[in-house]
Amino acid sequence: MAVLSRSWVVALLALSGCTHLSTLEGAVPVDPGYSEFTVDLQASRAPNPVQTPIAIPLPSFAFHVRHGLSRNLDFGAHVYPLGLGVDMRYRFAELQGWSLAAQPGVGGLIIPVPGLQYGQFDASFPVRAEHSLAGGWGFAFGPGVLARQTFFATEAGEIASSTATFELYAGGGARIFHDWPKLRLGISGDLYVDTLRATGLYGGLGIDFSMTHRGGKSRKSPPRGMDAPQ
Repeated sequence: MAVLSRSWVVALLALSGCTHLSTLEGAVPVDPGYSEFTVDLQASRAPNPVQTPIAIPLPSFAFHVRHGLSRNLDFGAHVYPLGLGVDMRYRFAELQGWSLAAQPGVGGLIIPVPGLQYGQFDASFPVRAEHSLAGGWGFAFGPGVLARQTFFATEAGEIASSTATFELYAGGGARIFHDWPKLRLGISGDLYVDTLRATGLYGGLGIDFSMTHRGGKSRKSPPRGMDAPQ
Protein backbone atom coordinates (compact mmCIF):
# COMPACT_ATOMS: atom_id res chain seq x y z
CA MET A 1 0.00 0.00 0.00
CA ALA A 2 2.89 2.35 0.81
CA VAL A 3 4.48 1.59 -2.55
CA LEU A 4 1.21 2.42 -4.30
CA SER A 5 0.89 5.72 -2.41
CA ARG A 6 4.41 6.72 -3.33
CA SER A 7 3.80 5.84 -6.97
CA TRP A 8 0.82 8.22 -7.04
CA VAL A 9 2.89 10.99 -5.45
CA VAL A 10 5.68 10.53 -7.98
CA ALA A 11 3.20 10.66 -10.87
CA LEU A 12 1.53 13.82 -9.54
CA LEU A 13 4.86 15.54 -8.92
CA ALA A 14 5.79 14.90 -12.52
CA LEU A 15 2.60 16.67 -13.63
CA SER A 16 2.74 19.56 -11.16
CA GLY A 17 3.72 22.14 -13.80
CA CYS A 18 5.02 24.63 -11.20
CA THR A 19 8.40 25.15 -12.81
CA HIS A 20 7.87 27.38 -15.82
CA LEU A 21 9.23 30.91 -15.75
CA SER A 22 5.72 32.17 -16.49
CA THR A 23 6.11 32.68 -20.22
CA LEU A 24 2.40 31.97 -20.52
CA GLU A 25 1.51 35.68 -20.33
CA GLY A 26 2.73 38.88 -21.95
CA ALA A 27 3.10 42.48 -20.75
CA VAL A 28 -0.37 43.95 -21.41
CA PRO A 29 -2.68 43.77 -18.36
CA VAL A 30 -6.29 42.67 -18.61
CA ASP A 31 -8.59 45.72 -18.89
CA PRO A 32 -10.16 47.00 -15.63
CA GLY A 33 -13.30 45.07 -14.71
CA TYR A 34 -12.52 42.20 -17.06
CA SER A 35 -11.44 38.68 -16.15
CA GLU A 36 -9.42 36.29 -18.28
CA PHE A 37 -9.61 32.50 -17.93
CA THR A 38 -6.82 30.39 -19.38
CA VAL A 39 -6.05 26.70 -19.73
CA ASP A 40 -2.57 25.67 -20.84
CA LEU A 41 -0.88 22.41 -21.75
CA GLN A 42 2.90 22.07 -21.44
CA ALA A 43 5.71 19.66 -22.08
CA SER A 44 8.58 20.58 -19.78
CA ARG A 45 11.90 19.31 -18.56
CA ALA A 46 11.78 20.59 -15.01
CA PRO A 47 13.80 20.14 -11.79
CA ASN A 48 11.79 18.12 -9.28
CA PRO A 49 12.33 14.95 -7.22
CA VAL A 50 11.33 12.57 -10.03
CA GLN A 51 13.55 14.03 -12.75
CA THR A 52 17.27 14.30 -13.43
CA PRO A 53 19.22 16.53 -15.82
CA ILE A 54 18.76 13.87 -18.53
CA ALA A 55 15.01 13.45 -17.96
CA ILE A 56 12.72 13.56 -20.97
CA PRO A 57 10.03 16.29 -21.19
CA LEU A 58 6.87 15.49 -19.24
CA PRO A 59 3.32 16.79 -19.91
CA SER A 60 1.49 19.03 -17.47
CA PHE A 61 -1.48 21.39 -17.40
CA ALA A 62 -2.65 24.41 -15.42
CA PHE A 63 -5.62 26.77 -15.02
CA HIS A 64 -5.15 30.54 -14.71
CA VAL A 65 -7.42 33.48 -13.85
CA ARG A 66 -6.49 37.15 -14.26
CA HIS A 67 -8.55 40.19 -13.28
CA GLY A 68 -7.90 43.78 -14.34
CA LEU A 69 -7.50 46.28 -11.49
CA SER A 70 -6.46 49.36 -13.46
CA ARG A 71 -5.19 50.18 -16.92
CA ASN A 72 -1.66 49.14 -15.97
CA LEU A 73 -2.25 46.56 -13.23
CA ASP A 74 -3.90 43.16 -12.95
CA PHE A 75 -3.94 40.23 -10.53
CA GLY A 76 -3.42 36.56 -11.39
CA ALA A 77 -4.14 33.26 -9.66
CA HIS A 78 -2.81 29.93 -10.93
CA VAL A 79 -3.96 26.39 -10.14
CA TYR A 80 -1.72 23.38 -10.87
CA PRO A 81 -2.48 19.70 -10.18
CA LEU A 82 -0.64 19.99 -6.85
CA GLY A 83 0.08 23.69 -6.42
CA LEU A 84 -1.21 27.25 -6.24
CA GLY A 85 0.31 30.58 -7.19
CA VAL A 86 -0.55 34.30 -7.25
CA ASP A 87 1.07 37.35 -8.85
CA MET A 88 0.63 41.02 -9.72
CA ARG A 89 1.45 42.32 -13.19
CA TYR A 90 2.38 46.00 -13.54
CA ARG A 91 2.97 47.69 -16.89
CA PHE A 92 5.57 50.35 -16.18
CA ALA A 93 6.18 51.70 -19.69
CA GLU A 94 4.66 52.00 -23.18
CA LEU A 95 7.07 52.93 -25.96
CA GLN A 96 6.12 53.09 -29.66
CA GLY A 97 3.76 50.14 -29.59
CA TRP A 98 5.74 48.19 -27.00
CA SER A 99 4.50 47.41 -23.48
CA LEU A 100 6.96 46.65 -20.68
CA ALA A 101 5.82 44.95 -17.47
CA ALA A 102 7.06 43.24 -14.34
CA GLN A 103 5.12 40.37 -12.78
CA PRO A 104 6.39 39.32 -9.31
CA GLY A 105 4.66 36.27 -7.88
CA VAL A 106 4.79 33.47 -5.34
CA GLY A 107 3.58 29.87 -5.42
CA GLY A 108 4.09 26.46 -3.96
CA LEU A 109 2.83 23.03 -3.07
CA ILE A 110 2.90 20.57 -0.21
CA ILE A 111 2.27 16.82 -0.26
CA PRO A 112 1.90 15.15 3.16
CA VAL A 113 1.47 11.38 2.76
CA PRO A 114 2.60 8.54 5.04
CA GLY A 115 6.26 7.80 4.47
CA LEU A 116 6.90 10.64 2.02
CA GLN A 117 6.53 14.40 2.30
CA TYR A 118 7.41 17.03 -0.26
CA GLY A 119 7.09 20.81 -0.07
CA GLN A 120 8.08 23.57 -2.44
CA PHE A 121 7.93 27.39 -2.32
CA ASP A 122 8.69 29.61 -5.32
CA ALA A 123 9.24 33.35 -5.65
CA SER A 124 9.56 34.63 -9.22
CA PHE A 125 10.28 37.95 -10.89
CA PRO A 126 9.89 37.98 -14.68
CA VAL A 127 10.10 41.12 -16.84
CA ARG A 128 8.46 41.14 -20.26
CA ALA A 129 8.19 43.17 -23.44
CA GLU A 130 5.15 42.76 -25.69
CA HIS A 131 4.39 44.12 -29.15
CA SER A 132 1.23 43.82 -31.24
CA LEU A 133 1.36 43.08 -34.95
CA ALA A 134 -1.22 43.40 -37.70
CA GLY A 135 -4.15 41.01 -37.99
CA GLY A 136 -4.47 40.27 -34.28
CA TRP A 137 -0.99 38.75 -33.96
CA GLY A 138 1.60 39.67 -31.35
CA PHE A 139 4.68 38.43 -29.56
CA ALA A 140 6.33 38.80 -26.16
CA PHE A 141 9.66 37.90 -24.61
CA GLY A 142 11.82 38.65 -21.61
CA PRO A 143 14.09 37.41 -18.82
CA GLY A 144 13.17 36.10 -15.39
CA VAL A 145 14.55 34.72 -12.15
CA LEU A 146 12.97 32.16 -9.85
CA ALA A 147 14.05 31.32 -6.29
CA ARG A 148 12.91 27.93 -4.96
CA GLN A 149 13.05 26.34 -1.52
CA THR A 150 12.24 22.62 -1.39
CA PHE A 151 11.87 20.05 1.36
CA PHE A 152 11.85 16.30 0.75
CA ALA A 153 11.53 13.63 3.47
CA THR A 154 11.06 9.85 3.44
CA GLU A 155 10.50 7.23 6.10
CA ALA A 156 10.99 3.46 5.87
CA GLY A 157 10.44 1.72 9.17
CA GLU A 158 12.84 3.21 11.70
CA ILE A 159 14.96 4.86 9.04
CA ALA A 160 14.13 8.47 8.11
CA SER A 161 15.90 10.99 5.93
CA SER A 162 15.20 14.54 4.86
CA THR A 163 16.77 17.18 2.65
CA ALA A 164 16.18 20.88 2.13
CA THR A 165 17.58 22.72 -0.86
CA PHE A 166 17.60 26.26 -2.20
CA GLU A 167 17.80 26.88 -5.93
CA LEU A 168 18.07 30.06 -7.97
CA TYR A 169 17.08 29.78 -11.62
CA ALA A 170 17.74 32.38 -14.30
CA GLY A 171 16.50 32.35 -17.85
CA GLY A 172 13.76 33.67 -20.06
CA GLY A 173 11.23 32.85 -22.70
CA ALA A 174 9.17 33.99 -25.66
CA ARG A 175 5.64 33.57 -26.96
CA ILE A 176 3.56 34.28 -30.04
CA PHE A 177 -0.19 34.70 -29.88
CA HIS A 178 -3.30 35.56 -31.87
CA ASP A 179 -6.23 37.57 -30.49
CA TRP A 180 -9.91 37.52 -31.33
CA PRO A 181 -12.45 39.82 -29.57
CA LYS A 182 -12.88 37.45 -26.61
CA LEU A 183 -10.36 34.70 -27.27
CA ARG A 184 -6.59 34.28 -27.36
CA LEU A 185 -4.44 31.39 -28.58
CA GLY A 186 -0.76 31.38 -27.65
CA ILE A 187 2.37 29.26 -27.96
CA SER A 188 5.24 29.85 -25.56
CA GLY A 189 8.58 28.42 -24.57
CA ASP A 190 11.21 29.02 -21.92
CA LEU A 191 14.74 27.99 -21.03
CA TYR A 192 16.53 28.40 -17.71
CA VAL A 193 19.45 27.16 -15.64
CA ASP A 194 20.13 26.60 -11.94
CA THR A 195 22.75 29.25 -11.19
CA LEU A 196 23.90 27.48 -8.00
CA ARG A 197 24.48 24.00 -9.46
CA ALA A 198 25.71 22.50 -12.71
CA THR A 199 22.52 20.56 -13.41
CA GLY A 200 22.03 21.43 -17.06
CA LEU A 201 19.29 23.38 -18.83
CA TYR A 202 15.59 23.16 -18.04
CA GLY A 203 12.61 24.49 -19.95
CA GLY A 204 9.50 23.67 -21.89
CA LEU A 205 7.00 24.39 -24.63
CA GLY A 206 3.33 25.11 -24.10
CA ILE A 207 0.07 26.02 -25.80
CA ASP A 208 -2.65 28.03 -24.09
CA PHE A 209 -6.25 29.04 -24.77
CA SER A 210 -7.79 32.09 -23.06
CA MET A 211 -11.29 33.57 -22.83
CA THR A 212 -11.99 37.13 -21.66
CA HIS A 213 -15.23 38.02 -19.87
CA ARG A 214 -16.64 41.17 -18.31
CA GLY A 215 -19.02 41.00 -15.37
CA GLY A 216 -22.23 43.03 -15.50
CA LYS A 217 -25.08 43.22 -17.96
CA SER A 218 -24.59 44.16 -21.59
CA ARG A 219 -21.04 45.30 -22.35
CA LYS A 220 -19.14 43.28 -24.88
CA SER A 221 -15.51 42.40 -24.26
CA PRO A 222 -13.12 44.26 -26.58
CA PRO A 223 -9.80 42.86 -27.74
CA ARG A 224 -7.29 42.52 -24.93
CA GLY A 225 -5.49 45.73 -24.05
CA MET A 226 -8.08 48.05 -25.66
CA ASP A 227 -10.32 50.38 -23.71
CA ALA A 228 -13.85 49.16 -23.06
CA PRO A 229 -16.56 50.75 -25.25
CA GLN A 230 -18.31 53.64 -23.58
